Amino acid sequence: MENPFKFGMVVRGSDFCDREKEISDLIQIVNSGMSVTLISPRRYGKTSLIINLLDRLDGYKKVYIDLMSVVSLNAFLEKYSTEILNSAGGLKKFVSKLNSMIKITGKMSLNIGNLNLEIDVDPKATDDVENVIELPAKLDGKFVIVMDEFQEIMNITEIDLISILRKKFQFFQNTVFIFSGSKSSIMREIFANPAKPFYRFSQIYELQNLEIEESRKFVMDKFRSSGVEIENDAFKKIYEITNGHAYYLQALSYHLWFLTKDRKKAEIPDVYAALKKVIFGEKAAFESLWDGLTPNQKRILKVLSRDLSPYSLKISAGSVNRALESLKKIDLVERNGEFRIMDPIFKIWLKSYE
Repeated sequence: MENPFKFGMVVRGSDFCDREKEISDLIQIVNSGMSVTLISPRRYGKTSLIINLLDRLDGYKKVYIDLMSVVSLNAFLEKYSTEILNSAGGLKKFVSKLNSMIKITGKMSLNIGNLNLEIDVDPKATDDVENVIELPAKLDGKFVIVMDEFQEIMNITEIDLISILRKKFQFFQNTVFIFSGSKSSIMREIFANPAKPFYRFSQIYELQNLEIEESRKFVMDKFRSSGVEIENDAFKKIYEITNGHAYYLQALSYHLWFLTKDRKKAEIPDVYAALKKVIFGEKAAFESLWDGLTPNQKRILKVLSRDLSPYSLKISAGSVNRALESLKKIDLVERNGEFRIMDPIFKIWLKSYE
């Protein structure tokens, strides 16, 4: 039988741990006409949440734009316009109207083979940039436009694109935006800093770890539907280890299912065996991350992995503060009363890594 757990990919439908409260909240925000900014660390399941949210929204033309690989102004404009036109009926539908809809002095052509627009504008020609950005306002119907990994827009340096986007987006009458990003510190800088253009443009929604009861139902139902009985204590150990982290909850359950599928029962010792497989799978990434840290950052992470105060180290408080701030910026630690390591499996790995 196929493993019922999926991780490392976008999941939808029965493979998605429902997050009913979050989806209900987000549907209410979108239907009220408010844009929303979804923030969480990597691997919390933001993209899967967004895709499942779009599946449940009615009455909108739905646009999903992944900005992870976008590094230039023209690449952004091409992806932005292509995805919007595809969602509005397909590029072929607009071939004869493109020049009247998107009036630019630069070059624009339709790549028939890949079915995408190719745009080449001079960054100094801000009117051209604004005319492309205004595209949703020129189309019929209501749009919900997802801009995933939005923090990557900061890598576009040819123009102050973020200010132009804010300038144009505020006048759209038929469009709601969902901004999503996995670099929490940068997303907060963009949307929560009063000095930045997007301050108060959208409602900020911080995605939390999965709740225990929702996780319990998902994990235990998946095991039982595949013919494997899982002890409640074994589930509790899964949740304790992962702290409801969406990626690791699925990954640990995935390995646990493989270890127990033949004897049809999953117990606590099996969870620890599955944990070893998860850590082994992450080992190369953790070692690469570790090698790029400074000595003080490493010292602080080792102390935090044992739930001790970083200020117990024999280094100055100023050095501790600087190291903690740098670790926050790369989303390795967060402060919720006390500082803690955000990745639960990285924390476990740190305890044993010398």
